[in-house]
Amino acid sequence: MSRVSDSHSHPGHEMGDSREHGDWDRLLAEAGPRDHVVQLYQDQDFLNRAVCRFAAAALANGEGVILVPTVQHWNAFRPRLVAEGIDVDAAQKRGQLTIVDADQTLPRFMHNSMPDSPVFLGLAADVVARARGGGRFPKVRWWGEMVNILWERGDVAASMNLEDLFDQLAQKHDIAIFCSFLMDNFNGEIHTRMLPRLGENHSHLIPVEDYARLERAVADALRDTVGPDEARVLESDLLSRYPASYNMPRAQALLLALRQVLPSVSDSVLERSGKLYAGASANR
Repeated sequence: MSRVSDSHSHPGHEMGDSREHGDWDRLLAEAGPRDHVVQLYQDQDFLNRAVCRFAAAALANGEGVILVPTVQHWNAFRPRLVAEGIDVDAAQKRGQLTIVDADQTLPRFMHNSMPDSPVFLGLAADVVARARGGGRFPKVRWWGEMVNILWERGDVAASMNLEDLFDQLAQKHDIAIFCSFLMDNFNGEIHTRMLPRLGENHSHLIPVEDYARLERAVADALRDTVGPDEARVLESDLLSRYPASYNMPRAQALLLALRQVLPSVSDSVLERSGKLYAGASANR
């Protein structure tokens, strides 16, 4: 199902979303009910900054926040939140911030290596209800990494099934969902298999940390691969004829469209884009 075309039941997810081409920090700060955002990351600092932006904005807005990290990641998030002026203990005591251990919670609803839908949805609904604090925090956000734990184990089917369940949770309970995957955005297999699948149950994709750098890297890689004239024609044609199934930076949509139409060219462009993106990072 295309999340872009389903704008009636997923308000704000059409390609005209005002946050679509903005930076990820604005998207996370303004995340609203039924948004389902996915981040690809490869380093701890990007993960820390994104999750803390999502949580801090919610706390500032008077929203309830549920974080479901591993112990290792919570130990990285907590000092950053404190450094940003958030009294973590006070937020937890007043019930506005709920921390749930991802490693301990995941086995509670897994059955035969797959999520048990009724059990998960029941457990998650209870967590959301408590996070609303008897009506004190009617708007709730949830970030978690149980889907990533399954992904890192190689349990791809279970991971994607759990994402489908999280999407159901977001729709039924009017909450914003944010998840993060340890994935390389410049990996061809990720583009072929995972990103189209994630488009079935997400409204927004955060593929990299620096959108402007991605735009430059993809534009240069496409010109280097097919020549400037062909690059201009391809870019215009692909973006108009093959719209992305969820909101993402323009350069990312171009990479995905290229993968659909010209996979042989896509491999070269993706590899070149990755090198240019990494090289620009090293030279900063």
